[in-house]
Amino acid sequence: MMPLLNEYAKQAEILPRMEAEVYQSIRDWVVAEIDDKLVGMGSLLIMWGDLAEIRSLVIDPAYQGYGIGRAIVAQLLDEARALDLPRVFALTRKPGFFLKTGFQMTRIEHLPRKVQKDCVFCPKFHSCDEVAVIMPLDEAAAVEHRPDLSRSNGTLKGQPVIPLISNQQG
Repeated sequence: MMPLLNEYAKQAEILPRMEAEVYQSIRDWVVAEIDDKLVGMGSLLIMWGDLAEIRSLVIDPAYQGYGIGRAIVAQLLDEARALDLPRVFALTRKPGFFLKTGFQMTRIEHLPRKVQKDCVFCPKFHSCDEVAVIMPLDEAAAVEHRPDLSRSNGTLKGQPVIPLISNQQG
């Protein structure tokens, strides 16, 4: 696992992962193998009782375009559903991939647990080039994340920015 993770970290596509951290979270990982060769992986980190993150989704460049990433994401989403988690998000430089799998755009500001846990320690914290995407997994979360067209939520490359937490006063 480490050679593929390290290659993507060296290219600044993902945050570096220490080998000990990978071992400690080994149950969180889904890996794809073809002919006994590791060709892709990703992990699901439970952030809180209602939120999980897909992290370190990487596919060997020789195997990109064959649906391996989609299969890994589908398995991670199935696991989140089995755990009754209503929302899953990811930070990515390739939002198009996630949008094709049903994720919606959101804003990092709507993910305070992520910011407090990881982002403040990232060397790119003040110049982050990642985009936040989220997938509501149950109907209540889906209703909460539908864009309110009466407010200006902003756009990013033509996609609506969906708030993680409703802005309506209760």
